[in-house]
Amino acid sequence: MLRTIFKRSSISLLLFYLVACSPENEIKEYSLTGQTMGTVYNIKLVNKSLDEKLLSEISVAIDSSLKQVNQKMSTYITESEISLFNNHYDTTVFTISSEFSQVIKEAQRVNQISSGAFDITVNPLVNLWGFGSKSDMRKMPSDIQIKAIFKIIGSEHIKFVDENTLKKDIPELEIDLSAIAKGYGVDVVVGVLNKFNQDNFMVEIGGEVFTRGKNIINEKWKIGIDKPKYLALPGQDLQNILSISNVGLATSGDYRNYFEFDGKIYSHTINPKTGKPVTHNLASVTIVAPNCMQADALATAVLVMGIEDGLKLLESLENVEGYFLARISLSEFEEVLTSGFDKYLN
Repeated sequence: MLRTIFKRSSISLLLFYLVACSPENEIKEYSLTGQTMGTVYNIKLVNKSLDEKLLSEISVAIDSSLKQVNQKMSTYITESEISLFNNHYDTTVFTISSEFSQVIKEAQRVNQISSGAFDITVNPLVNLWGFGSKSDMRKMPSDIQIKAIFKIIGSEHIKFVDENTLKKDIPELEIDLSAIAKGYGVDVVVGVLNKFNQDNFMVEIGGEVFTRGKNIINEKWKIGIDKPKYLALPGQDLQNILSISNVGLATSGDYRNYFEFDGKIYSHTINPKTGKPVTHNLASVTIVAPNCMQADALATAVLVMGIEDGLKLLESLENVEGYFLARISLSEFEEVLTSGFDKYLN
């Protein structure tokens, strides 16, 4: 479980640092770690003996692929693709890479199916409330300030001219991919491992996860879901343990990043429609989907939408399930599941 400059995660990884051996078939678990996207990645490979040369090749390929993701999607790199687009204060066309195009298209798709709950242009509002990278304090903005920000945001103002060309209707419009880029990064690593013919692994970047095959004890991978308690340490108190394989998983919550003002708690999760933090009692939502990028984006969207609308959305999607924790009190939570989520419960 890791803290990250991107979206705070609510997942605790239950990793088994064991080596299972038998005379007939020696199986081992190998760990690869490194830094990316302002956080740390953790990868577990379960296989017969892998020589150091192959492990080194896998590690180098993973680092190289994640470096490319950063170079395209990190707002902290001045010459990254996203930074260049954000600094393109013009409505003329802007050429983008196929990878960047893939992420923007998924972001726009989730924006549409969530009726605008997921919006990659909302970062100016996040900064206004003091939660973003351009803010040094949490604060209560005025309605006039919020209304002014609405003039320079909105995913509908980003348009594809063709597959690899974007334009924006508003010169000042900027995008931030922090609610989807880690999930995409996980999927990129999965692609690398597939090329190396790895069948049993777990990939985690800042809490976003994809698993394939079985763990070291020949079971599905175990992922712990934290109780969304304010001030609780990651992994300190688990609400449930999931068993997953061959799916992506992401969790969004309201309790890792917040501030209190006049006795009221304000979450970092901003509703793009109101320009203010969400006010419902949905404390966290965990999404299981075919890939991690989709799970990552949907987790944020559903946290904004709330339980009723979020359930309707997830039930309408194929191969997507959700696990909701609604806050009853500071330490009590109600579980709400989509119709097909039971199969992931341990």
